[in-house]
Amino acid sequence: MEWTIGELAERASAALAPTAQLNGRVRDMPNERLIRWYSTIGLLDPPSARRGRVAMYGRRHLLQIVAVKRRQSDGRTIAEIQVELAGATDQTLESIARLPDHPPRHAPAPPPPAGSGSSQPARPRFWAGPPSPAEPPTSPKPATPVKPEVPSPPPRPAAAQPPPPPTTETRPAPRAVAVHGVRLADGVTLLLDTGTDAPTPDDLAEIAAASEGLLSLLRARGLTPPEGTRS
Repeated sequence: MEWTIGELAERASAALAPTAQLNGRVRDMPNERLIRWYSTIGLLDPPSARRGRVAMYGRRHLLQIVAVKRRQSDGRTIAEIQVELAGATDQTLESIARLPDHPPRHAPAPPPPAGSGSSQPARPRFWAGPPSPAEPPTSPKPATPVKPEVPSPPPRPAAAQPPPPPTTETRPAPRAVAVHGVRLADGVTLLLDTGTDAPTPDDLAEIAAASEGLLSLLRARGLTPPEGTRS
């Protein structure tokens, strides 16, 4: 039979309950912290097995804890108990522990220390009480029928809009402009696109005087017809 450390502390307390006493130095009811300390100082063997990360303990561990508490109640020190119980056989531990034949399932809560002046009753342990009556099973509620969803018709495509008619730009009618020609030499005519009146004789005389350089350049490059011919 194997127990967790919590179950081991509970069984040890149950075994010590009939003769549990409190004095000024020793608390007879062991707990998980005390059990770990016993294992650290060698009064308790290592766990007999492990279930995953949970340490498991057996009957020898129970005998060791109860035997230590019996010796403490006799006034022995921890050092004396270590010398006596180190490597003790199960038979020796049985004779010291004196486990009851039928230990109660749960140990009663220890009385308060003498002289504490506390008159409050011990709190009931909820884990030691009788199990609460199971609630009657409730019948499941009938399922509400779900109406099938009718798929909505797909949206109609929008009607294609006819393209707008092409726009025609109205361009203004071209305006007639008078062009005046001034002959500078044979084959060379100066066009005056001014839109004004025809040049005066004074204008023509000044234009002819100013065009001498241009005519010399045109003749030198052969861009005018020979003299004496008319184009």
